[in-house]
Amino acid sequence: MRILISGATKTVRKYAGHPNLGVLLTPQAGNWIIEDVPYAADNAAYSNWSEVKFIRMLDRLTGLSPLWVSAPDVVGNAIATDELFQYWYPKIKQRNLKIALVLQNGQESIGLPPSWKYDAVFIGGDDEFKLGGYVRYIIPKVKALGKLVHMGRVNSLRRLQYAMDIGCDSIDGTGFSRYPDTYIPRALNYLKNPQLSIFELF
Repeated sequence: MRILISGATKTVRKYAGHPNLGVLLTPQAGNWIIEDVPYAADNAAYSNWSEVKFIRMLDRLTGLSPLWVSAPDVVGNAIATDELFQYWYPKIKQRNLKIALVLQNGQESIGLPPSWKYDAVFIGGDDEFKLGGYVRYIIPKVKALGKLVHMGRVNSLRRLQYAMDIGCDSIDGTGFSRYPDTYIPRALNYLKNPQLSIFELF
């Protein structure tokens, strides 16, 4: 499990090289790659979406090797997200970047695109969707295809354990950026000795 941090550069540098730490680039934060730290890129659709800044980030990433770049999405709406995915897919792929499909509420009604169209899935949506049966059903199937799985808005050890239990490869949460000196070491220490079970979450 890797914790992807947006911002908090000073603290991330302190733990650079840690096997459970990574960077999450976002168009709004303007943060950038840190040496010896794996990284992925989000689209910031959850707040203050800017197409101009997103394209600028894509251009900066061209020729580099992020774990994935999340295609723009509409929070809580899988159908609208699918439309955006079809629009942005060629723009991201033409830059030779790996693409993450963001899963949203209603995904079970439309399914996933052909597996060759995405390299990772990003579990978005509200808490009911994230913790629901569809996510727990689809993630093993996605993993069997060799795709990476990321979960957003993970801001507690309980949610971190849940993400681990369902097979996520990485997570992010605003708490890690807002309170880096508390959240980051606490989560890294927890990953050494997880204590909760998925069965305690419901």
